[in-house]
Amino acid sequence: MSRNQFPTLLNQKATMLASLTRIDLLVVGSSYLILSWMKVSGLFSLATIALILVCLKFVSKRLKQGFFSHLNDEKKLTWQFRLGGRHE
Repeated sequence: MSRNQFPTLLNQKATMLASLTRIDLLVVGSSYLILSWMKVSGLFSLATIALILVCLKFVSKRLKQGFFSHLNDEKKLTWQFRLGGRHE
């Protein structure tokens, strides 16, 4: 039994094709469908899909998980105080 036959049983992130995960492949496929529906040329659509994928990787690396879901939380910190807990 090879390690690459059962990627979901491993502790590492499951990849489908090269270093692309299921979400990455979903983004690539949906971008391709939208761009082909808009009748965008081949090389321009390939560059656009690559740019979208790079932006997705950059955002997922830089932002913590759940960042967008917590933007509209009811609990918000007020930044009307100085460092050290001193109020004016």
